[in-house]
Amino acid sequence: MQTLSDIQVLPLDLHATPAAHILVAEADESIAGTLAAILRHDGYDVTVAHSLASALELLHNESFALVLADAQLEAHTQNTTSLASAISTDTMLITLARFSALDRALQALRSGAYAYLVKPVDVEELRLTVRRALEHRRLEGDLGARQRELEDAQDQLRGLDEANQRLLYAQEEHERFVAMVAHEMRGPLNPIINYAQLAKRSTVTQQARDHYMDVIVEHAFRLNRLVDDLQTATRLSTGHFTLKRELCDIAAAVSEEVDNFSATVMERHFLLERPSEPILAEVDRDRIAQAVRNLVDNAVKYSSDGSAVELSVGCDDMNVYIRVRDYGAGIPESEMRRIFEAFTRLNKATEVQGSGLGLFITRGIATAHGGQLTVENGVGSERARGAIFTLVLPLRIPETESQTEPSDVHL
Repeated sequence: MQTLSDIQVLPLDLHATPAAHILVAEADESIAGTLAAILRHDGYDVTVAHSLASALELLHNESFALVLADAQLEAHTQNTTSLASAISTDTMLITLARFSALDRALQALRSGAYAYLVKPVDVEELRLTVRRALEHRRLEGDLGARQRELEDAQDQLRGLDEANQRLLYAQEEHERFVAMVAHEMRGPLNPIINYAQLAKRSTVTQQARDHYMDVIVEHAFRLNRLVDDLQTATRLSTGHFTLKRELCDIAAAVSEEVDNFSATVMERHFLLERPSEPILAEVDRDRIAQAVRNLVDNAVKYSSDGSAVELSVGCDDMNVYIRVRDYGAGIPESEMRRIFEAFTRLNKATEVQGSGLGLFITRGIATAHGGQLTVENGVGSERARGAIFTLVLPLRIPETESQTEPSDVHL
């Protein structure tokens, strides 16, 4: 058996990793020198430490592929830091021990050392153990790299799955939107077609034909309003909704809308409370008028004949407040959030007409102005407590103009 006591160093082609950095931590300078000479002869980059302190300092400042450490090195110092704890997880440890200190070598194995060598060390065993340790390190590195690649691939697959789910959801939403548009358009289209066919009959009197034409015109206007609502709702949903702001009197704009409803809707009483002086704000007047019309129209639809629709306009130092109240049945608490979604109508079994886009659009107009639309039920009996909608608008253009779609809204 060739040991370190033999002076002759025989060459051995181990196909080892070129210039692998190895630390030899050995108190015996003769043994350390011989180990270093053998390993350098085999092509390794070797650093020698003769004490635990110097070994720890080297481990702190440099990176090593492998450490050959004397099991007795820690017995000759008061340092409480162990060599094993200072070695990084990607560094291999081989313990050197005399037969009399074999228990220390076995303890090192239990603490994570790759192998141990018994002094005097056999040169061939040294070379073979070092080569296997470095190969084990390389394989562990390759395995870690493959595992990271697998994790990256899994992350990409999860990302693709999430993207696929989003696409499926978008497709479902698109199909739902198309189905709802088709359903809403059939509402005015069917009467237009039916009454147009009736009007073509030669036996129809002029009085009946005039009535049919009135119905056709009424539903044609309804269809036109639906198309306008769909266009506005689409712009809100896609972020292409824009405002043309100007300084205008909000109180006067609301008053004008109330006058229009009072002249055309005889089944309701319209009451407006407003200050005598103007309430000036930087808003898109046409859009605010549209929002007020939607709220009043909604109040007319869901209140009983002969009841009142009450409006009030006021302001503080920051905002304008437009409140619209009806005296219908109110809104169930469970529906408070849902009523602002597109194509939502309460009491679908009734004859109430509309696209279900009015509140969606109104909230979008409020949001685009940097304001908000809220709703609450009034105080009263279950059948006549009514709903109160409050449109809040800033008096001046917010520093960060918001023109995004309303939250939790999908088309």
